Amino acid sequence: MGLQRRTRLALAWVCILFSILLSLGIVLLLMQDTGVLSTRGHDVEHTKLKTRATVPSGVAGITTPQAVHVNLDNRFYVRKLRSSNAWVWNTGLPDHRLLVFYGNPLSPVMGPIGQFSDDQLIAKLHEQAYTYSNLDPLHPVVPALDYVTPIVQPVPMDDKSWVYRMPNSSIEHYVDLANSNHALFFFDMQIGHSSVQKEVNLVLPYLERSGVDLALDPEFDMPPGTIPDEVFGRMKASEINWVIDTLSNLVLARHLPPKILILHRFLQEMLPDWQNIKIKPGVQLITCVDGFGTPGTKIDDYRMYDKEQLIQYPGMKLFYKLDKPLMSPSDVLALDPSPLMVMYQ
Repeated sequence: MGLQRRTRLALAWVCILFSILLSLGIVLLLMQDTGVLSTRGHDVEHTKLKTRATVPSGVAGITTPQAVHVNLDNRFYVRKLRSSNAWVWNTGLPDHRLLVFYGNPLSPVMGPIGQFSDDQLIAKLHEQAYTYSNLDPLHPVVPALDYVTPIVQPVPMDDKSWVYRMPNSSIEHYVDLANSNHALFFFDMQIGHSSVQKEVNLVLPYLERSGVDLALDPEFDMPPGTIPDEVFGRMKASEINWVIDTLSNLVLARHLPPKILILHRFLQEMLPDWQNIKIKPGVQLITCVDGFGTPGTKIDDYRMYDKEQLIQYPGMKLFYKLDKPLMSPSDVLALDPSPLMVMYQ
C-alpha cells in the first residue's frame, strides 16, 4: 500500500508540473502572438478590447501579408500580421493613396471630424475612401483623420503663442479611433506665434507611435506683430527641414514605419524657399494644394504647386461646402499628376 501511495503521489506531482508548464507555454505563446512580448523592446503593443465603428459592407480594406520585411539601416525587421499595427507597415507612398478627413471636434465648421459621431465619422470616411478605391484599384486607399491642434486664436493666450492646444484626452481618443479602424492619424499644426520646434516637441511622444503622422499649415505660421486670419503666414524651408530631420531620426532610431508629412499650400509666399526643402530617409512628403474655389482655380493652383513646383508627392484638398462646384472623385484623379492624397474639409 505504501509503494502504491507513493506512486500515486509521484504521478499526481508529475501531472501538476506538466499542467503548470503547459499553461506557462500557452501564456508565453499568446503574449508573443499579440505583440505583448517583444524581442527587441520596440513598438510594444498592449492588447485590449476595443469597440470599432461600423464600416459599410463591401468597403475595401488594406491587405496585409503574413509578414512585412522593412529594410532600415541594412537591418530587416519582421512585423507579424497578428500585431495590431501591422497594417501600418504595409502603408506608404507612392503605392497607396490617402483619403483624409480634416477638422477638430470642437468646431463643426472646420470639417467632418467636428460634424459627426465616432461611428458616423468612420463610416463616412471609409465610404469616401471606397469611392476612390473603386476608381483606381491600382492604388489601395488608406483612410486618415487630420486633427487640427494647435489651433490659432484671435488673442495672444497666456503664453503669447496665439494658439489653443487640444487636451491629451481628446487626442488619445481620436488616435485610438483612427488606428483601431485602420486609419492613420495626423496632427495638423497651426503654429501662430509659437514655433514649429516647440509644437512638434510637445507631441513627440505621439509621433513615436506607428500610425501617427504630421501636417504643417504655413498659412498660420505668423510673422511677428500679425494677427491670425488677418494676414497669411509663411513657413521657411529651415523650419520644415528641422521637422523632416526630427521625423527621420525618429524613424531610424526607433525602427518605425516611414512618417508622412503634409504641407498645406495655396499661395507662392507660403513656402517662399520651397526649393531648399530636403527629403530624408524615413519621411514621405506631400504638398497639399489647399484653398477653396472653382475647379478651374483649384486646377491652376494644382498645376503650379503639385506639378511645376512639386517637392515629392502631390495632394489635393477639397471643401464639401465651399468649393463651387465640388470636384468629383473622377475629376480629382484625372489631375496631372494624379494626387496621392485627397483631403476633405
